[in-house]
Amino acid sequence: MQPIVPIKACFDHAKKALLLVIPSLSLAGCHPAPVGLEDLHDYQLRVSNTLEQEPITFTPVSPLRAPTQRQFRMELPSIQISLLDSMRLDACSAGALIAERNSSLGRLMRGVQRHYHDRKLLAALYECVAEMDGQQAELAERILAQADAKTELLPLLRMQAIITDNSLQQLLRVGDRPLANPDAAVLAPLLAALPPILKTLDPQQELPDEQELLQALELIEKSPYAGQLWRALIDNEQYLTRMAPRARTLSVQAGCTAVAVPERAQILRQVFVSRFGGPVQHHISTLTHQAQQLEPYLSELHAPSSVLQSYPNFASWNDYLTQLMQLDDTLTATTKQHVHYWQQLFSDCGFTPGSQ
Repeated sequence: MQPIVPIKACFDHAKKALLLVIPSLSLAGCHPAPVGLEDLHDYQLRVSNTLEQEPITFTPVSPLRAPTQRQFRMELPSIQISLLDSMRLDACSAGALIAERNSSLGRLMRGVQRHYHDRKLLAALYECVAEMDGQQAELAERILAQADAKTELLPLLRMQAIITDNSLQQLLRVGDRPLANPDAAVLAPLLAALPPILKTLDPQQELPDEQELLQALELIEKSPYAGQLWRALIDNEQYLTRMAPRARTLSVQAGCTAVAVPERAQILRQVFVSRFGGPVQHHISTLTHQAQQLEPYLSELHAPSSVLQSYPNFASWNDYLTQLMQLDDTLTATTKQHVHYWQQLFSDCGFTPGSQ
């Protein structure tokens, strides 16, 4: 038989529970969370409420911006093959590729797709010269000269492809909002789409299947995931930095400098363990891990020294890529510093790891 609980005791218990819930609900209502920062904002509200201080306001700073295409104007010569010579090449694979490039659709090619056809055409021109086998010597000499000149330009053509490609711009552009729910299943197709693009941009690699490349470019261009990931790394780091002045003096605010450990310090410990040590830290670690998965691909998009010699303004492009690749390290360092402030509170209050 269950013991009979007096009605007054039930009412008192419900009243205490309600008093614990109401402050959190009212704070969340008066101070709505910034998009994508719900867990971190909830944690900050609980800390501020426990310290009986006004919640911290957060306004995202203008995000990192990619250099514009106008900064990298490149006037590169194209292959100059006369109509008569191109007709003479109809017998080999280069003829069809030249016709395709000169078509209305061919003239619209940009970015990585255009670079794919540049490499394909170059290979076909060298094959045509080899097939002539000493015959049509003058034609072979003209075609070989054009192919060699185009080959010399490949590093510059590669950078032109990178900066004019809509898919890569989408991949590298910081989004207008942070990623709220990082999902490995959504990131996986993006990671799988990058190798055929990088193979196309690397003259030492065999060209991928064209359809595979086009599907990869389309997938990346339509996905805002990477951009929102960069924005999430920025916003989470800025939010933690905004909390730093208050976190730096937690021990004093909690009263841990007194002889006895106050109840406020006990509550703060619970908030840190349950909110920061749980959903916040998990969210941040997931963001940084996914950024680290993308970084090796970003490093392949740098402008090499040979390009910098001719176009030194590409240094700003390399700087931008470096900043993107450092976002996870910056967030990790700021997170560690935030945890250090709490470790100081634990030390000053005499809390032991794992104690409740």
